[in-house]
Amino acid sequence: MVAVLCCLVSPPVFPQSARIAEVARVIDGDTLTLTSGETIRLAGINTPEMAYKSRPGEPLAVAARDALQAQVSGGWVGIETAPQAKDRHGRTLAYLFTPDGASIQAALLRAGLASAVVISPNDYYLEGFIRAEDAARRFDRGIWALPYYAPHSPDRVRGGYQFVHGRLSRIEIGEKWFIFSLGQKFVILVRRTDWQTYFGYSPGALDQATIVARGWVSKKKSRSKLVISHPFMFERCGTDPQRLCPAN
Repeated sequence: MVAVLCCLVSPPVFPQSARIAEVARVIDGDTLTLTSGETIRLAGINTPEMAYKSRPGEPLAVAARDALQAQVSGGWVGIETAPQAKDRHGRTLAYLFTPDGASIQAALLRAGLASAVVISPNDYYLEGFIRAEDAARRFDRGIWALPYYAPHSPDRVRGGYQFVHGRLSRIEIGEKWFIFSLGQKFVILVRRTDWQTYFGYSPGALDQATIVARGWVSKKKSRSKLVISHPFMFERCGTDPQRLCPAN
């Protein structure tokens, strides 16, 4: 009987590139800690923010946390560290897998509880993440059904991660940065080195273009800034595959 049961239990099939670790606690939809004390930030996605101090939680933040908890309920995960291994908070940036080899990031994306992001050079699994996000958006799952997460015009942006839609009014070609203005008070910055490495077109091609950018917006008084490093975060309406651009 023991032999039969052994044969019926499938062994874990974590990717060969992954190390195996035990989860101690899920913090939010894209962050957890291991029993070793290491904090893991899931690379390639962003989930809604949980409430913190006086800041209210974003819609579906608890659902995203609970979904990640369900994905790691077995206790053990496969961890593939991203090329840029640490974020500015000292957390390990990594791609996570369940014991059957399934991507945890992709599962959250398919459920509409995360959106795909790329902070160069961490673009592993991007095509699969795009397909997962596209499927969720096509069926209005999760965040994609809520006006809160729709692309906003520059004058309506808040701080933090979001989607911004508008027409570029000015392009500045600097020595270190390319600066794209959406009106008078919102700028998108791309390092020249990142542009040369990842973008396959001239910044001048964006003159008066309508775009949707995704990423973390910082606000200082009445001015807002968004820094990106990869073309996936910068959708050209009418040119790139249309994901966040309005249908009309």
